[in-house]
Amino acid sequence: AGDTPFVGTSLFESMKQNGLLYGEMNIFHRHADMSGTGKVLFSVANMMQPGTLAHDDPETFETKGISFFMTLPCFGEADQNFKLMLKTAQQIADDLGGNVLDDQRNLMTPDRLDAYRKQVRDFYDS
Repeated sequence: AGDTPFVGTSLFESMKQNGLLYGEMNIFHRHADMSGTGKVLFSVANMMQPGTLAHDDPETFETKGISFFMTLPCFGEADQNFKLMLKTAQQIADDLGGNVLDDQRNLMTPDRLDAYRKQVRDFYDS
C-alpha cells in the first residue's frame, strides 16, 4: 500500500464528486459557488512535476499523489475554507485508499493541523 499510483479515471471522478472543477493552470479548483463561478477557495495540483493535472485520457493518467493548497488572503472565511479543504482531502483519500500527508510528506497529525490553523490565523492577525 502507498506505492500504488492513483489512476485518472477514479481520481478525477472522486475530485468531481467532491466539488472540484478542472480549470486555470491545468489543475483543479474548489470555487465558492459549486457551479464553478465565483472565487477559488482552494486548489489541487499534481504532486509530481510539472504539477498539472491535464487529462486528455484519464485511463492512462497516473500520479503518486495530489497536493491541496490555498492562497492567503482568500475569499470568505479562511478557517472555514481550510476546514473544507481538509475534509475534501480526507474524503478523496478515503475514496482512493490514500493517506493525507503534510507538506513534509509525513502522515497528517493533530499537531500538524493545529500548526496549519495557526499559520492561517497569524496571517490575518499580523
